[in-house]
Amino acid sequence: MDRRVLTLGCALALFGLWLLVSAGDNWLDRSHSSPERRAFEHRWWNAFRRMSYAHNSTFTLLPDNVQQSAAALLKPGSEFHDSIAGLYHGQWNAVHFTPHHNDTIGQWNTTLPEGYERPANSSTGDLEMTLDAEPSIDDSVSLISGDVHLRSGGFNTRLILQGLHWHTNGTAVLHAVPELSAQTTVDVVRAMSTSRAFDQARGIYDETLGGRLLSYTRSEEALDGCSYHIYMHFGSAPSGVQAQALTVSSNCNVLLATPSGQHVSGVSHARYRQKTTRYFRTGLALMLAQAALLFLQMRATTTHAAMSMVSHHTLAMLAVLYTYIFIMHSIACLAFGGIYLIFGFVTIAAYLLSMSLYLKYLICVWKVQSPDAFDALNAAGRRGLLTVYVKFYAVLIPGVYTIYAFIDTRSRLSQWLMAILLTAMYSYWLPQIWLNVRRGVARRLRIDYIVGSSIVHLFLPVYFFACPENIAFIRPTPLIWVLVAYNLSQAAVLVLQRFLGALFFIPAVLRPDVYSYCASLPSVDEESCVGADQQTESMHKCPICLMPVDATSSSESAHAVTPCHHVYHEACLANWMEIKLECPVCRAALPPRVDG
Repeated sequence: MDRRVLTLGCALALFGLWLLVSAGDNWLDRSHSSPERRAFEHRWWNAFRRMSYAHNSTFTLLPDNVQQSAAALLKPGSEFHDSIAGLYHGQWNAVHFTPHHNDTIGQWNTTLPEGYERPANSSTGDLEMTLDAEPSIDDSVSLISGDVHLRSGGFNTRLILQGLHWHTNGTAVLHAVPELSAQTTVDVVRAMSTSRAFDQARGIYDETLGGRLLSYTRSEEALDGCSYHIYMHFGSAPSGVQAQALTVSSNCNVLLATPSGQHVSGVSHARYRQKTTRYFRTGLALMLAQAALLFLQMRATTTHAAMSMVSHHTLAMLAVLYTYIFIMHSIACLAFGGIYLIFGFVTIAAYLLSMSLYLKYLICVWKVQSPDAFDALNAAGRRGLLTVYVKFYAVLIPGVYTIYAFIDTRSRLSQWLMAILLTAMYSYWLPQIWLNVRRGVARRLRIDYIVGSSIVHLFLPVYFFACPENIAFIRPTPLIWVLVAYNLSQAAVLVLQRFLGALFFIPAVLRPDVYSYCASLPSVDEESCVGADQQTESMHKCPICLMPVDATSSSESAHAVTPCHHVYHEACLANWMEIKLECPVCRAALPPRVDG
């Protein structure tokens, strides 16, 4: 059963990834048809040769206050010769504006055409940017390429960008368009803020790229969308690079500015690779520790009686939690590629090991508690197996969608859904607490397993939602400590149940009825046909050790009476019930012994 669940889940995940990668490669191959590309390049190459700053600049169409803000940002400052290649993240505030009219370029509409999307006025959002740099014919200028992700509530767009970085004053001018749009050297040069920068950029691209397109798509329909000029000023920071950024959409009339007093934080590719490697190594160590703790826990509950005291709902929730983690890290490693595959897949293997152990443990416990549910030879067993599959994917699929929506959009709805998902998944100790209360027993989970597992499982949410320098650039939230306290309080209750009894926190009037084995000796064995005169002697002998039972003694040979009215030494019956929860004489089911 556990192998089927694991194999089917992994096969579906890998098949879906293969389809996405194959479709993307085929689409790119079709999009670069030679005749179509040459015609498109020729048309834009002619425009590139003829254009000038006075007649073709899109910067001059911006309102005066926007031009002044961009000019102030691009004013000469301290030199910044370091490469700006790396990953950046920050926030922005959106402001809508009315553009200037320029007859040589055409009337700009103040309303957006169909298919165009821009953030709402006065809205705030997040920016994530990846930049790569390469030298140009001018030693003081670098060619920049990369992508940028802009998102806020109800707005989410990914853009590809190109531009130039001037080392002498630490500034950069970039032009960004939607992923499915064609971007040319014409668009990049027209974004320049001054005539001198305009001519310099055209000369650099003319010599370096020969007027070639920077990117291209085969569909003319895909050219529609908001394009953005990004003006940045870079400087050094203790933890890497920081920048002030001004993002202006020249055809959607919206300005995205870094909030006052804040900046866009950046980390070089090398430093980010170090952080990612450190994260994967930590994850690997924690997962190996978790696998060791789980293995010790499994060895401590090898009998049917012991496994009947372990909640299969707790194990199922942990198995689903590890499935989420496994899928999330698999997609991340395939998306990043390169060196991340080396450390990532090792860590993924550790997650897979833990997930497999939990599934195996779950099946063993579930078979003990519901043996008929796993009998594929009868209709009830087949229905039970089908129910397991349905429940597993009914929980897994919405959770995967929630994680994807949160990572991709960070909208308010996705944040609420993620909070609900985390709260639900980190309630995994509650079923075990409730089972302990129902059975009156709380000694089946090892203390090191309870404490160690809680700490290991909290690593991911604490890292991503409390650490400001996490590799996913997720903004910290103090609410994560509520989740930590909630999960650790469950672990504390489990530990206290071992020492104070399973019902220690339940008021006496609310405690469930539990059977007490400290009953008075019966006068007649109700499970036997032997007469009272013949049974007096045998009744006071323990069927396990065959020694007399002293009902008046308070030593460890004190008696215990089962619900089926058979009498044993308390110690003998306790040892027997560690192996089986059934009467050694009549095989009737026995309720668990209450702790304390």
